[in-house]
Amino acid sequence: MKQGQLKTLLLTVTFSFWFFSAAYSQDLLDAVKSNSKLVIELKDAYKAFHINNIISDQKEMINVFISDGSDSETKSLLDGYIKICDSLKIVQFKNDTLNSYVSKYLVSTIKSYKIAQSKGFSSSEFKKDFEKYKETKGEYMNYLYSTYSTNHFVSMTEEMYWQTNDKNTYIKSMDYTKYRSLKTTNLKEALILLDNLTKQTTNFQEYSIYQIELADQYVKHSDSLADNSNETAIGKYKSILDQKKYSIYLFEAWLKWRLVNQQHIYGISKTSDIPNNLYDKMREVVALTILDYLVKNDKDEMAINEFLLMATHPIVMRFGDYPYGNQNTVEYHQTFDEKK
Repeated sequence: MKQGQLKTLLLTVTFSFWFFSAAYSQDLLDAVKSNSKLVIELKDAYKAFHINNIISDQKEMINVFISDGSDSETKSLLDGYIKICDSLKIVQFKNDTLNSYVSKYLVSTIKSYKIAQSKGFSSSEFKKDFEKYKETKGEYMNYLYSTYSTNHFVSMTEEMYWQTNDKNTYIKSMDYTKYRSLKTTNLKEALILLDNLTKQTTNFQEYSIYQIELADQYVKHSDSLADNSNETAIGKYKSILDQKKYSIYLFEAWLKWRLVNQQHIYGISKTSDIPNNLYDKMREVVALTILDYLVKNDKDEMAINEFLLMATHPIVMRFGDYPYGNQNTVEYHQTFDEKK
């Protein structure tokens, strides 16, 4: 997508999503009725990180506009973002301290945008205010990450986590051994066998494992399989998420669904369309599935950990340490290049 097309699309579409996004997130989570301390804290954490994601996405787009955009375009963008930040003030938190931190962060963000509008990003006024803004943000982030750290909610060690996460524990079909052997000699036949196993299993955890394995193979071997291999993989990851059933592999399925979508459908450049709104809408659906499960299973530390992974995982960033395109490429190769 060309830079001009990207900016036009963003000005006409992005605002409409983010205006209702915060309310959607709050309403979605509040649909889960529970007075348990755990659920209340997890809701607060999710809503705070959701607001952070919205603002992070705004800052990414501001960087795109100021690098190659007119003053009027940038001011129009900031106008929309100021309204969005103002609308985020409706989000309420049970934790009064968190509520105060988020409120200050939103006020500081709005102030920073307004100064950028009136004085410019290179002005001394903006730079002076930005130092105060970084302090406000730093204090907020320190509180957020310390108060809602994984260790606050769970006591399991990393070793215990990976033991519980081991997929071999949940594979019951005797034919899976046959699949593993056949995969090394005839991948297409192996995938047909695995697809049949997926259709036969009645256990959702096992189903998730088989679907993720199928999708992974279509991604890793897309050069030797059908032309639409990546689209097939995306559909298989999504089939897990769409069922709105709990599995310890929901985060893995969501992340891989997002990675393959961005890498092969939306693009790898810094100016590619990056539909974080789409990805985060699905994130919220998955988070709700896990939260629903936790209402009746509040001692399940794997589920608590998975909810936190969903809540805290960063959006797809345009800018970062990788200089040759957007940052999805790094996570994509870290995920899929280790082994076939």
